Amino acid sequence: MKYCKFLAIVLTAATLALTACSDDGGDNGGTYAIGDTGPSGVGIVFYVTDGGLHGLEVAPVDQSTSAAWSTITGTLIGTTGTAIGTGSDNTDDIITQNTGAASAAKICRDYRAAQEGDWFLPSRDELNAIWVNLVDDGSGANSGVGGFATAYYWSSSEDFARYAWNQNFYNGDQDDSSKNNAHRVRAVRAF
Repeated sequence: MKYCKFLAIVLTAATLALTACSDDGGDNGGTYAIGDTGPSGVGIVFYVTDGGLHGLEVAPVDQSTSAAWSTITGTLIGTTGTAIGTGSDNTDDIITQNTGAASAAKICRDYRAAQEGDWFLPSRDELNAIWVNLVDDGSGANSGVGGFATAYYWSSSEDFARYAWNQNFYNGDQDDSSKNNAHRVRAVRAF
């Protein structure tokens, strides 16, 4: 939703009125909280910083119910991080190694919601933040928020040459899995 702010600039003898428009969500003044619809207009906010000015949002639906992490399963990329803030770079590294072939990372990069083209496969810690901040009902079970299946979801973080991290959205457990296994894929984006 687009909203506009009225700005007035005073110049010596005259007043010039300007209208500035922004796509930062409108009613919330540009700040977001966990569970809000994010600035893309479709994603669900699951992580915030800077008092809600920045953070991460997750796509409202799975981009795949059955995708391999990569078609290259015996070579370590070696540059994928696990921390919050590393998912986008991890995604690019997976796509580069995979030379653009189908992968969980490519599926996320190809996702377009409201024409936003900056979605990526979340890192291990970003995926866990979705579980902890949005999906876990407080008892370690899937609350249904966000429509996540009680199934495994890929992260963009490698564990070993043949394995990458995933998370079980039944109980929140994280584990590694062979890169050629088929798991669900859900894209995220930073704002």
